[in-house]
Amino acid sequence: MESNPEALIASIYEAGLMPPLWPRILSDIARAVDARGGLLMAKRGDAERWVASKQIAPVVTEFVDQGWAEHNVRASRCRSKSSYAGFLTDTDIFTTQELQTLPIYSEFLRPRGLDAGAGTAIHGVKTDSLMITVEGFKSHSAAKRAVLFLDSIRPHLARAAAISARMRMEQANAATEALATIGVAAAVLASDASIVSANSPFKALLATLGGDGAGRFRLSDVQANAEFLEALRLTSFGSGRSLALRRRADKPCVLHLAPLIRSVKDVFQEGSALLVLDVPGTSETYDSETIRRLYDLTPAEAKVAHLVAEGQTPAEVARSLGVSIETIRTHLKHTFAKTGADGQIRLSAQFRSVASRRPE
Repeated sequence: MESNPEALIASIYEAGLMPPLWPRILSDIARAVDARGGLLMAKRGDAERWVASKQIAPVVTEFVDQGWAEHNVRASRCRSKSSYAGFLTDTDIFTTQELQTLPIYSEFLRPRGLDAGAGTAIHGVKTDSLMITVEGFKSHSAAKRAVLFLDSIRPHLARAAAISARMRMEQANAATEALATIGVAAAVLASDASIVSANSPFKALLATLGGDGAGRFRLSDVQANAEFLEALRLTSFGSGRSLALRRRADKPCVLHLAPLIRSVKDVFQEGSALLVLDVPGTSETYDSETIRRLYDLTPAEAKVAHLVAEGQTPAEVARSLGVSIETIRTHLKHTFAKTGADGQIRLSAQFRSVASRRPE
């Protein structure tokens, strides 16, 4: 067992203040009890995030890739005993027969020497479920012997986890409030569309878009909401997207979703995406390149949009650019779809504050 528990406890609190250190701390905890590695998992709704010590991270990735995480009876059984404020071993939550016959043990854990472990559910952080497990003991009896030490450091793990979660929440608040200072309506969303943090301009616009009464962002238009949820899902893969829609009173609006990229798989960063609402007449003046990126326009679409916003007719734009009127109409059709505008007058109004510079 750990010969210097004070040093380990100090390191645990260091990880609380610096979340990227958790993989190293999980490794130190496992080493202290002669196990192979440690794992920290956070579950919110259907989404589960994890971070592991480097010794077992490849195996955890394999576990997820093979689909075991979707039916992780081991984790669900441990969570079902979450009222117990201590570490539980596999023999505490499964019968001997279950340990011999359950596929998760016979097909995955036992062949990799990970069938003997100890885990605990941590409460008091803003997430549905946070678990810390120590994996790869030499035997179930070895896991049992380690529980006394693990229980002694559990209160420190809980406090450190709460500190990490609070820090990430403050970072989310700071991000949205910084955008509020320049008049941008923004919110940080979790993967299930729950609003983690929202600034005042966003809250002022929220009533015109809709919500489900449970703190989730939801569009009142069913089809638009389905597109939004798919775009939100894709942010977990590092993909962003802009969506055009109409608010109440028939005013167009564009939603910009940008993924929040994590350094190491940070289980305490609840936010999955940054949502920015762009409404005509409320944005600061942007250059043409920013407009092109915000509305997901091609360079040709952006050029046509700016010329139309300056008052030129499609025929005049066609002559100016030396292309056919059909080409201009095609570009406008795509631009209307992306911006939510339904005609040249509304497009001109929408771009008036951002048409200060013509694309090159």
